[in-house]
Amino acid sequence: MKLSVFTVATPDLTPNELILIAKEAGLQGIEWRYKDTPAEVLQEKPSFWRNNRCTISPDTSEEALDQLRTSVKDKNLTTIALTPYLTCGDIPATELAMKHAHRLGASLVRVGVPWYNRNENYNHMFAQAITYLEVVEDLAKKYNVKALVETHHMTIAASASLAHRLVQRFNPNYVGVLFDPGNMVYEGFENYRMGLELLGEHLAHVHIKNAGWFQSEGDRDKLWSARAMPMDQGMVDWKQVLHDLKSVGYTGWYGVEDFSGLHSSKEMLVFYTKWFKALLEEVEG
Repeated sequence: MKLSVFTVATPDLTPNELILIAKEAGLQGIEWRYKDTPAEVLQEKPSFWRNNRCTISPDTSEEALDQLRTSVKDKNLTTIALTPYLTCGDIPATELAMKHAHRLGASLVRVGVPWYNRNENYNHMFAQAITYLEVVEDLAKKYNVKALVETHHMTIAASASLAHRLVQRFNPNYVGVLFDPGNMVYEGFENYRMGLELLGEHLAHVHIKNAGWFQSEGDRDKLWSARAMPMDQGMVDWKQVLHDLKSVGYTGWYGVEDFSGLHSSKEMLVFYTKWFKALLEEVEG
């Protein structure tokens, strides 16, 4: 049982605060959010995607990265991933992220996938992504990390099968898939077990969150939209997902990425550890 946190979900904590709280909560791993924070948002209230205080900047010095690695190690934790917001085809930014991941001791790095919005043909975008991933695979070998394609709505990897189509030609030691059923509520839902069986050795990591669909109130057209929900609620049946992960022999990390805002960051991590451990024990029998 290996539990981690993606720090996008703890925006009010500094990295050093997160390390202490993650340890107290009973987690073993950390996935660092990796992105520039524009100066104009630094005075804003902490938030998931803007002024996120638990973020590593690409401008961070090697000395600061070394200090962070030491702080994580001193608490017997592991930096498992560096998770940037890369653009497909941006090789310099991808290499820098992998270089920093290697410095931190991380083994996983999320890479860019084209966003799909009907403005460009999927087949052209797929070809661009393959060209990018060919270089990414070589960089992953160079820095001894694994590049992750995430199942994410509004991209050309919205489902497990679409993610598999992108990665199937690449060595699973260097290119894999981050399986995120919470994202697949918005778009890309498939039978979990079928998708996991298809991914095979390319299954590299799992994110834990939830979401649901809601009808717009007072809208005469009765439009529906999806939004984040607490991890133990929503449309993802996590007990079923865990049974399906067990069926394919998954033994990797589970990283929480809760965007519901129901709990404070500390409360969320404590709840996650207790809830998910109980769920895993029930599935394991």
